[in-house]
Order: sequence, then C-alpha cells, then structure tokens
Amino acid sequence: MKLKSIMCPTDYSSFSEAALGYASLLASESGARLYIVHVDEEFPTYVPGYGGYGISVEPTDQQEKEARAMLEQVVPTIPDVQYEHRFLIGAPEREILTFAKNENVDLIVLGSHGRTGLARVLMGSVAEGIVRHATCPVLTVKHPMAVQSASSTTPESAVNEK
Repeated sequence: MKLKSIMCPTDYSSFSEAALGYASLLASESGARLYIVHVDEEFPTYVPGYGGYGISVEPTDQQEKEARAMLEQVVPTIPDVQYEHRFLIGAPEREILTFAKNENVDLIVLGSHGRTGLARVLMGSVAEGIVRHATCPVLTVKHPMAVQSASSTTPESAVNEK
C-alpha cells in the first residue's frame, strides 16, 4: 500500500504522542505527507444576560492563539518528514472525518485512551467513532498507563519486531 498522506490528530496527551511516533515512522518509510491536526472543541459557555449556557462556536482570539502555538510545538518524531499543521474548530470526530475525506487521507493514526465500561459510556469515544465512520484505514495506538522503562518497546522497534 503506497501512502501519500497520513493524518495524526492530537489532543496533546501521551496517547497522541504515542500515535505521533507511529505516524512519523510510517510517513518516513512511505514518503507520505503527515498532517498533524488539532480540533479545538466547542464548549458550553455561560452567556451573561441569557440566563443559561450556550455553545461558544469560536474560541476567543487569545485562546485560539494559545491553541495554535501548542499545535506548532507538535512535530514529527523523525527528521525530514514532510508535514503540515491544521487547526480545526468543532466536534472532534466530525472535523477529523471531514478533513480526512476532503484531503483524501490514506491513513489516520490516532491515540486511544482505551476507556471501557462506564467511563466510555459517559464520555464517549472519539477514536471509536472515527474507526466506525472513516472512509480510509485507521490505526489506533493505545499507550499503556504504566510508566515504561528505557528498554520498553518504541514505535520503531515494535515495527521491526513484527
């Protein structure tokens, strides 16, 4: 399978960092362009004078500036990988799927928090929604919760071992 473009959504968690390692390796080996994408979610916000909560569709200029600066800090883990940052606003699952379709992404590599049971029911699962609805293959990376030793498996050694 010749990959031309790979998408790696990030929420700046250790799970996203683990996925970025795999995405960087795959992009390096295939010569694919890597899209590093962050979706700034719409959050309920108290609206003075309204007497309730509403959805803040767009972040303030300062919030957006800070979020964009954080995204710029996320770079491929392997040098010389061609990449672009994309900052999106909206519901993460919807925005990721729309971006992947519009850009003809060949593979989505994303971290999964691996929630189960009640936590998954209450919080939902962006990764599950993407796996179910994506029109391209999706690689989910579950980063173990335990602290790994220096001799632990890295994306490079995991791929080489298989």
